[in-house]
Parts: sequence; C-alpha cells; structure tokens
Amino acid sequence: MNPYVEKRRVMSDLRSLKNELSELLASWEYADAMGHGCSIGDHPRHREVRQRADDLRARIAQLTES
Repeated sequence: MNPYVEKRRVMSDLRSLKNELSELLASWEYADAMGHGCSIGDHPRHREVRQRADDLRARIAQLTES
C-alpha cells in the first residue's frame, strides 16, 4: 500500500479514536462507572465502560508511536 495512503488512514483512525474517547469521558455513563465503583461497589457494566476507555487509550498510544 502507498505509504501516504496508509498514513492518512492511520490519522483518520486516530482522530476517530480520540473523538470516541472524548465523548466517553464526557458521558454520564463514564461518570457513573468511575464514581460508583468507588462508593457502592463494582458492576459489570461499569467495568466494561472503564475497560473501553483503557482500550481506547492503549490504541491511541499505539497509533501515536507509529
């Protein structure tokens, strides 16, 4: 594949991932996941939300390194 095309694809993916992470971090769903885990105990849905944020951060870091 053309390196220029590949670079554009990676940049587009990176932008999408950053947008998704920003939206997640600004959501009530994320606020609940962070707050309730500390105060009233963990819930599988809260773990999923926190894991999604961690996965997005890891993928962003991976794409940023390349």
